[in-house]
Amino acid sequence: MANQITATLFSNWHFIRVFRAGIAVFAFSEAWRTGDSLLLGMGGILALQALFNVGCCGVGGCAVPGKGGKAGSDSVTYEEVK
Repeated sequence: MANQITATLFSNWHFIRVFRAGIAVFAFSEAWRTGDSLLLGMGGILALQALFNVGCCGVGGCAVPGKGGKAGSDSVTYEEVK
């Protein structure tokens, strides 16, 4: 169980994940330097997003449907009105 959690947290690091972590480190350092607790909270949110690989929509929550069609769409029939 612990190995699976460790593998999830430390694998699949891409540009956005590293960018969030960098912004979080910058926010933490600025919060410590200025004593701003709001910036500390925002840095914490960004750090958690980077650590757990989630964004505003969660993991894959804002996925765009593929070329196969719209996700969850039903076929629509039209009737000619005269």
